[in-house]
Formats: sequence, structure tokens, C-alpha cells
Amino acid sequence: MSDKDALLESNLTSLYSTLTKKEGILFKLYVIAVTIFLWTGFTLMVSYTRQITPKDELYSSSTVVFSSECAKFLITLFYVYAGSETLQKGNELIKFEFLSKPYELVKMAVPSLAYALQNNLDFVALSNLDASVYQVFSQLKIPFTAIFMMLFLRRQFSLRRWFAIFQLCVGLALVELDISKFHKNSKEENNLDNKIERNSLTGLFCVFCACITSSFAGVYFEKMLKDGSSNTSFWIRNLQMYFCGVISALLGCFLKDYDQIFERGFLFGYNIRVVCIILFLSFGGIYISLIMKHLDNLYKSFASSLSIIMVVIFSLIIFDNYHVTFLFGFGALLVCLSVILYNSTEK
Repeated sequence: MSDKDALLESNLTSLYSTLTKKEGILFKLYVIAVTIFLWTGFTLMVSYTRQITPKDELYSSSTVVFSSECAKFLITLFYVYAGSETLQKGNELIKFEFLSKPYELVKMAVPSLAYALQNNLDFVALSNLDASVYQVFSQLKIPFTAIFMMLFLRRQFSLRRWFAIFQLCVGLALVELDISKFHKNSKEENNLDNKIERNSLTGLFCVFCACITSSFAGVYFEKMLKDGSSNTSFWIRNLQMYFCGVISALLGCFLKDYDQIFERGFLFGYNIRVVCIILFLSFGGIYISLIMKHLDNLYKSFASSLSIIMVVIFSLIIFDNYHVTFLFGFGALLVCLSVILYNSTEK
């Protein structure tokens, strides 16, 4: 073999190694692609079941969230044992890294509580703002995420990447605005608008706080996953997070739908489609953790934005009463261009 052939073979081997290892391009693309698929599938399945199921036969959303949190906990527990050489070593890992470290569990309760607070703030905001106003202002969570990444993760962003971040905000706001205009045409929403007394300042304050809370929780979780000073593994961190999530979701069941669950049962309205929703939600949560571990929160925002576009495109095919305008097309173009621009520079 000549020196030239040996050099070529060495370069190809190095390229293959770079593309296929966990920090490589193909792995990152795989994680993002699967996340987009799971989010899109979840949104479409929820929308489909809500449209075809009579209201008095509909499942409780709080029980679905609780079931998905339990599923995420069990999936993570499986991977903890799968990564251990023996069952005994897996038991020891659970004992010493999970059960014997309550302080670590308390630290992972922070993002769970923050997300719970965000959900309540979103509800108050939606009760006091038009859907279109809420959707536009909720995009503030993207630049807030970048700011928290600078504060907690010591990340630096070039002007080019900052431009891509704000371009993503504008593009996603236009997409959401177009979707909101479509839903605004429904008589039910118009009647709701006339009956509820609204306070715009309260709504704007709540959506602003929700953006800060959501951004903080995401970056905090990313910091915990990437914490080099701790020997805690990726799956143990997720186990801690989802344990707190199970407790939070259980409280949500009691506070939100206790009477409904007590009267009709926990599994009322469940079928194969609801099981699919739970699976989409469960594995979606796992892949979000993978994005935070091997990429960052902004890539999660890009994946979420692309998922919204995919949902609208598939909705045009699946649902007869769905339509979009030029506003959506222009917004989708801005989102796609922002993804390209953000990834075309190193920092």
C-alpha cells in the first residue's frame, strides 16, 4: 500500500470515527431528527384524539402526564441496569447514587418545580391575553435561554449566532401567529373571549415570568447533566429528575382532575391512541435530555421550532379544516434560515 493510499485510509477512518461517536455529527443529527419526529407525532396524535373523541369520553390530560412521567422513570431505570455489568452492581448504583444522596435529589427537584410553576403561569397568561399575543411574547424564552447559558454555562455567542437566535424568535412568532389566527376563527374561542374579563398587564407579566422560569429550568437541567465536578451518570441524573416529575404529576392529578378521576377512574378514555401519546411523550422527554447532554438548550429550541412546522404541514394533509397563509410560509423560511445560520459558525 502506498503512502497516499495509507493516508487516505487513515483520513476515512478518522472521518468515520468523528461522524459516528456520541459527539459526532451523525449522532447529533440522529438525536435531533428523532426528537422532531417524537414531538410531531405527539402533537398530531393529541390533536387527532381531541377531534374524534366526544368530550364526555375524553381521557384526563393530567393522568396522561403522570403516566408518561412514570414511563420515563421506568425507561431510565432500565438503562441504569442495562449499563451495569450485573444486577447486583445495578442495585448498588441505585442505592449509593440515588437512594443515599437526598441532596442530589433535592437539586433535581428545582427544574421540576420550575416547570410546574411555568405551567401555572402559562394558564394565567392565556386567561388574560389573546392567543396570538401570548404566542408572540412566549418566544422570549429563546433569548432568555441564551442569556442563562451565558450566566450559568459560560457560553459565548458571536453576533452571527445572536442574529440567528432573534431570527428564530421572529420566524417562530410568525408561524405561531398564523396558527393562532386560524384557531381564532372558531366560535367557541370568540365566545370565550367575550365572557372572560381580562387584564393585559397581568397576562404579559405572567408570560414574561413563564419565559424566565422555563429558560432557567432548561439551562439548570443542562448544567446538572454536564456537571464535570460530579461523578453522577447521565441516567442517574434523569432518574432523579423523573422521580421528582412523578411526584409533581401526581399532585397535578389530585389538584386538577381529582373529582373526574374519582368518578370515572384513572384509565377512563384510554385506548391504543392514548398509549401512543404516552409513548411519544415519554421517549420525547428522554431525547430532550440527550439533546441537552450532547448539544444544548438552543438546539432544543431549534428542534421544537422545526417540529411546529412539521405539525402544520402534516395537519394540512390529515385535517380537512386546516389552512395556512403567506405568514406561515415566511415564518417557516426564517426558522429554516436561522437553523442554517446558527450552524454555519462555530460560536
